[in-house]
Amino acid sequence: MTKTKRQRHLLTLAAGTLLLAAGTARADRPLVSETADVIGAGQCQVETGLAHASASGMASLRSIDVFGSCGVAGHTQLGIALGSSRQAGATDLGLTLVGKHTLKMPEDGAIGYGVAYALGMEKASGGHWRHGSARLLGVATKDLAKGLLGHANLGWERTQADRLNSTLWSLGAESDSGLRWAADVFGDDRSRPWLSAGLLFPLSDKLSANASYAQQFERTRVRLWTLGFKVEL
Repeated sequence: MTKTKRQRHLLTLAAGTLLLAAGTARADRPLVSETADVIGAGQCQVETGLAHASASGMASLRSIDVFGSCGVAGHTQLGIALGSSRQAGATDLGLTLVGKHTLKMPEDGAIGYGVAYALGMEKASGGHWRHGSARLLGVATKDLAKGLLGHANLGWERTQADRLNSTLWSLGAESDSGLRWAADVFGDDRSRPWLSAGLLFPLSDKLSANASYAQQFERTRVRLWTLGFKVEL
């Protein structure tokens, strides 16, 4: 693979990371790791995010996504996400159906665990909608200390365009009240890991903002900046 193609591939991977919310019914940003809990039945939330990715010698990539989800009966959360990424004048779109089911809630100091899943479609610039990816994750959450939560993910993803199966993994930690921080190390079995950190800013009882920075430890460093908002309905 030439250097230019390798850099373009890295930014394509970055686009997937930028739109990670479209991959699972995930925890509040800026946390990347999926949590083992779900919102209550009948409750809904909407998240939106802007992101910017860059790598040396390549045109930067920008994205926007909107993700809405609701809790349903049986400790299950279902949602739909729409994302758009743009690089060098070309715009790609993604549409993903997501879900998560908690098998055991993380409470009273015990480990909570469950499964998260997603099925995505994609539309490359000038192309047609096609099946994009499928993902299945095992997720776990535990109280590590007062006000500190830890999360672990391990799972599988199939990307149709590359006809590749990948093992996904993630370890994350976050505070659980007030001005919150989150940090994650995550990746797959085909590339070097990412490291991310971010803050969540409560604006009201039902509205919050978040910002994060992430970097992948390839020789050509890919850097991501994100800004997002969440509203609880």
